[in-house]
Amino acid sequence: MADDQKEFPLKNRQAACTIDGVHTEILLTGFQDKIFAVITQYGRIGSLIHTTLDIAPHRASNPANVPTTGHFLFGESTGPQSDLYMLYASSIMQAIAAMNPYEKRPLLLGIALKPVEDMKARKAIFDQIIDVIMANPVW
Repeated sequence: MADDQKEFPLKNRQAACTIDGVHTEILLTGFQDKIFAVITQYGRIGSLIHTTLDIAPHRASNPANVPTTGHFLFGESTGPQSDLYMLYASSIMQAIAAMNPYEKRPLLLGIALKPVEDMKARKAIFDQIIDVIMANPVW
């Protein structure tokens, strides 16, 4: 296994869990120039979002609250899920900055989540997904 790791320089983490009764898969890959994350409850990517930090986290007074800029490369860019997806992208980017203030790579987030109407349930799902991502860093 150690020899394979030397030949394959990408850092990968994968997790699967049941969140609010729904199977959820999370894949994280640290490329040299980007961090790629997939969060799916459908087994595929529905939207792809490119997110960058607006300033270097180590220069911010609070690296966990660094402003970000994100835009959809494809997928649902309007509607209720799009706002939630942008929140995921921004929050993941800010959490990465808080964990590693010298991280500069942008985030590519592939995401496809089942719609949830209840705001309390939506927040609980969000918190669980962010916790799984932060427990599996590739940065």
